[in-house]
Amino acid sequence: MKRFALLAGVAALSVMATSASAQNMMNRGQYVNGGSGQIVGTYNQTGFLKAAQGHTLTSADDVNFAKINNQSVWLAIGSAEGNNGTAAGNDGATFTLKGNVTKDCSFYSGSSTNQTLDFGTLGIYASDNTGPAAAFDMVAPANVTVYTNLAGCNTANSVTITKNSADGLINAGNTGGYDSNVFQANLPFSVEAKYTAAAHNSVANGSQQTLSVSSTALSNVANHGAWKSPFSLAVSIPVASKALLAGNYEGTVAVQIQAF
Repeated sequence: MKRFALLAGVAALSVMATSASAQNMMNRGQYVNGGSGQIVGTYNQTGFLKAAQGHTLTSADDVNFAKINNQSVWLAIGSAEGNNGTAAGNDGATFTLKGNVTKDCSFYSGSSTNQTLDFGTLGIYASDNTGPAAAFDMVAPANVTVYTNLAGCNTANSVTITKNSADGLINAGNTGGYDSNVFQANLPFSVEAKYTAAAHNSVANGSQQTLSVSSTALSNVANHGAWKSPFSLAVSIPVASKALLAGNYEGTVAVQIQAF
């Protein structure tokens, strides 16, 4: 029994075709050489094909027709399409995933960004039996602390605390004049903010930050990386060194968180 093995290799992976596929040609045959051996090779002569098909050759078919007519011959002629594209041992793709996050800074202060904190009456020694040294003097310090559970920014930012006047609360309503040796129309105050934040240009666990504005300063600023935490703002008004004028002492302190 004669067996003919058919072999075909398949590329493991192929990429998208970039040009027309190539054709693989098969043209293979043998004939017995006088009983002493075989010659194996590729034959293109018309005569060799006719001999393998059992036809009698003429001199027009092949220059070796006489020899081939007296030999046993076989021939295989065929074709198969080659790869459509370029085969590769590996392939893959890279997918870039992107999404944008908007810069945002927050400081929760309820329904308004402007809140009025009224101390009511700032107590003074008002009775006539206090003596001249204490008359009209401020009885005790005043203080208030503002708390919020949400403050911060999702990018590098600055935190700034600013008073509207370095002199503190101002009594602007007293227009009748006063003896400046014993009265004062302002109430200096200090501010201290506390919150948890990371240092600017640092990737690290946040730590407690204290940002202060002294009783004689107008403002102070600190820079941070992205942070969010509870925030407290403590305002302290010490006892004034001189007596207080009648009327309203008023001032503001502002917190500004600004993205870079």
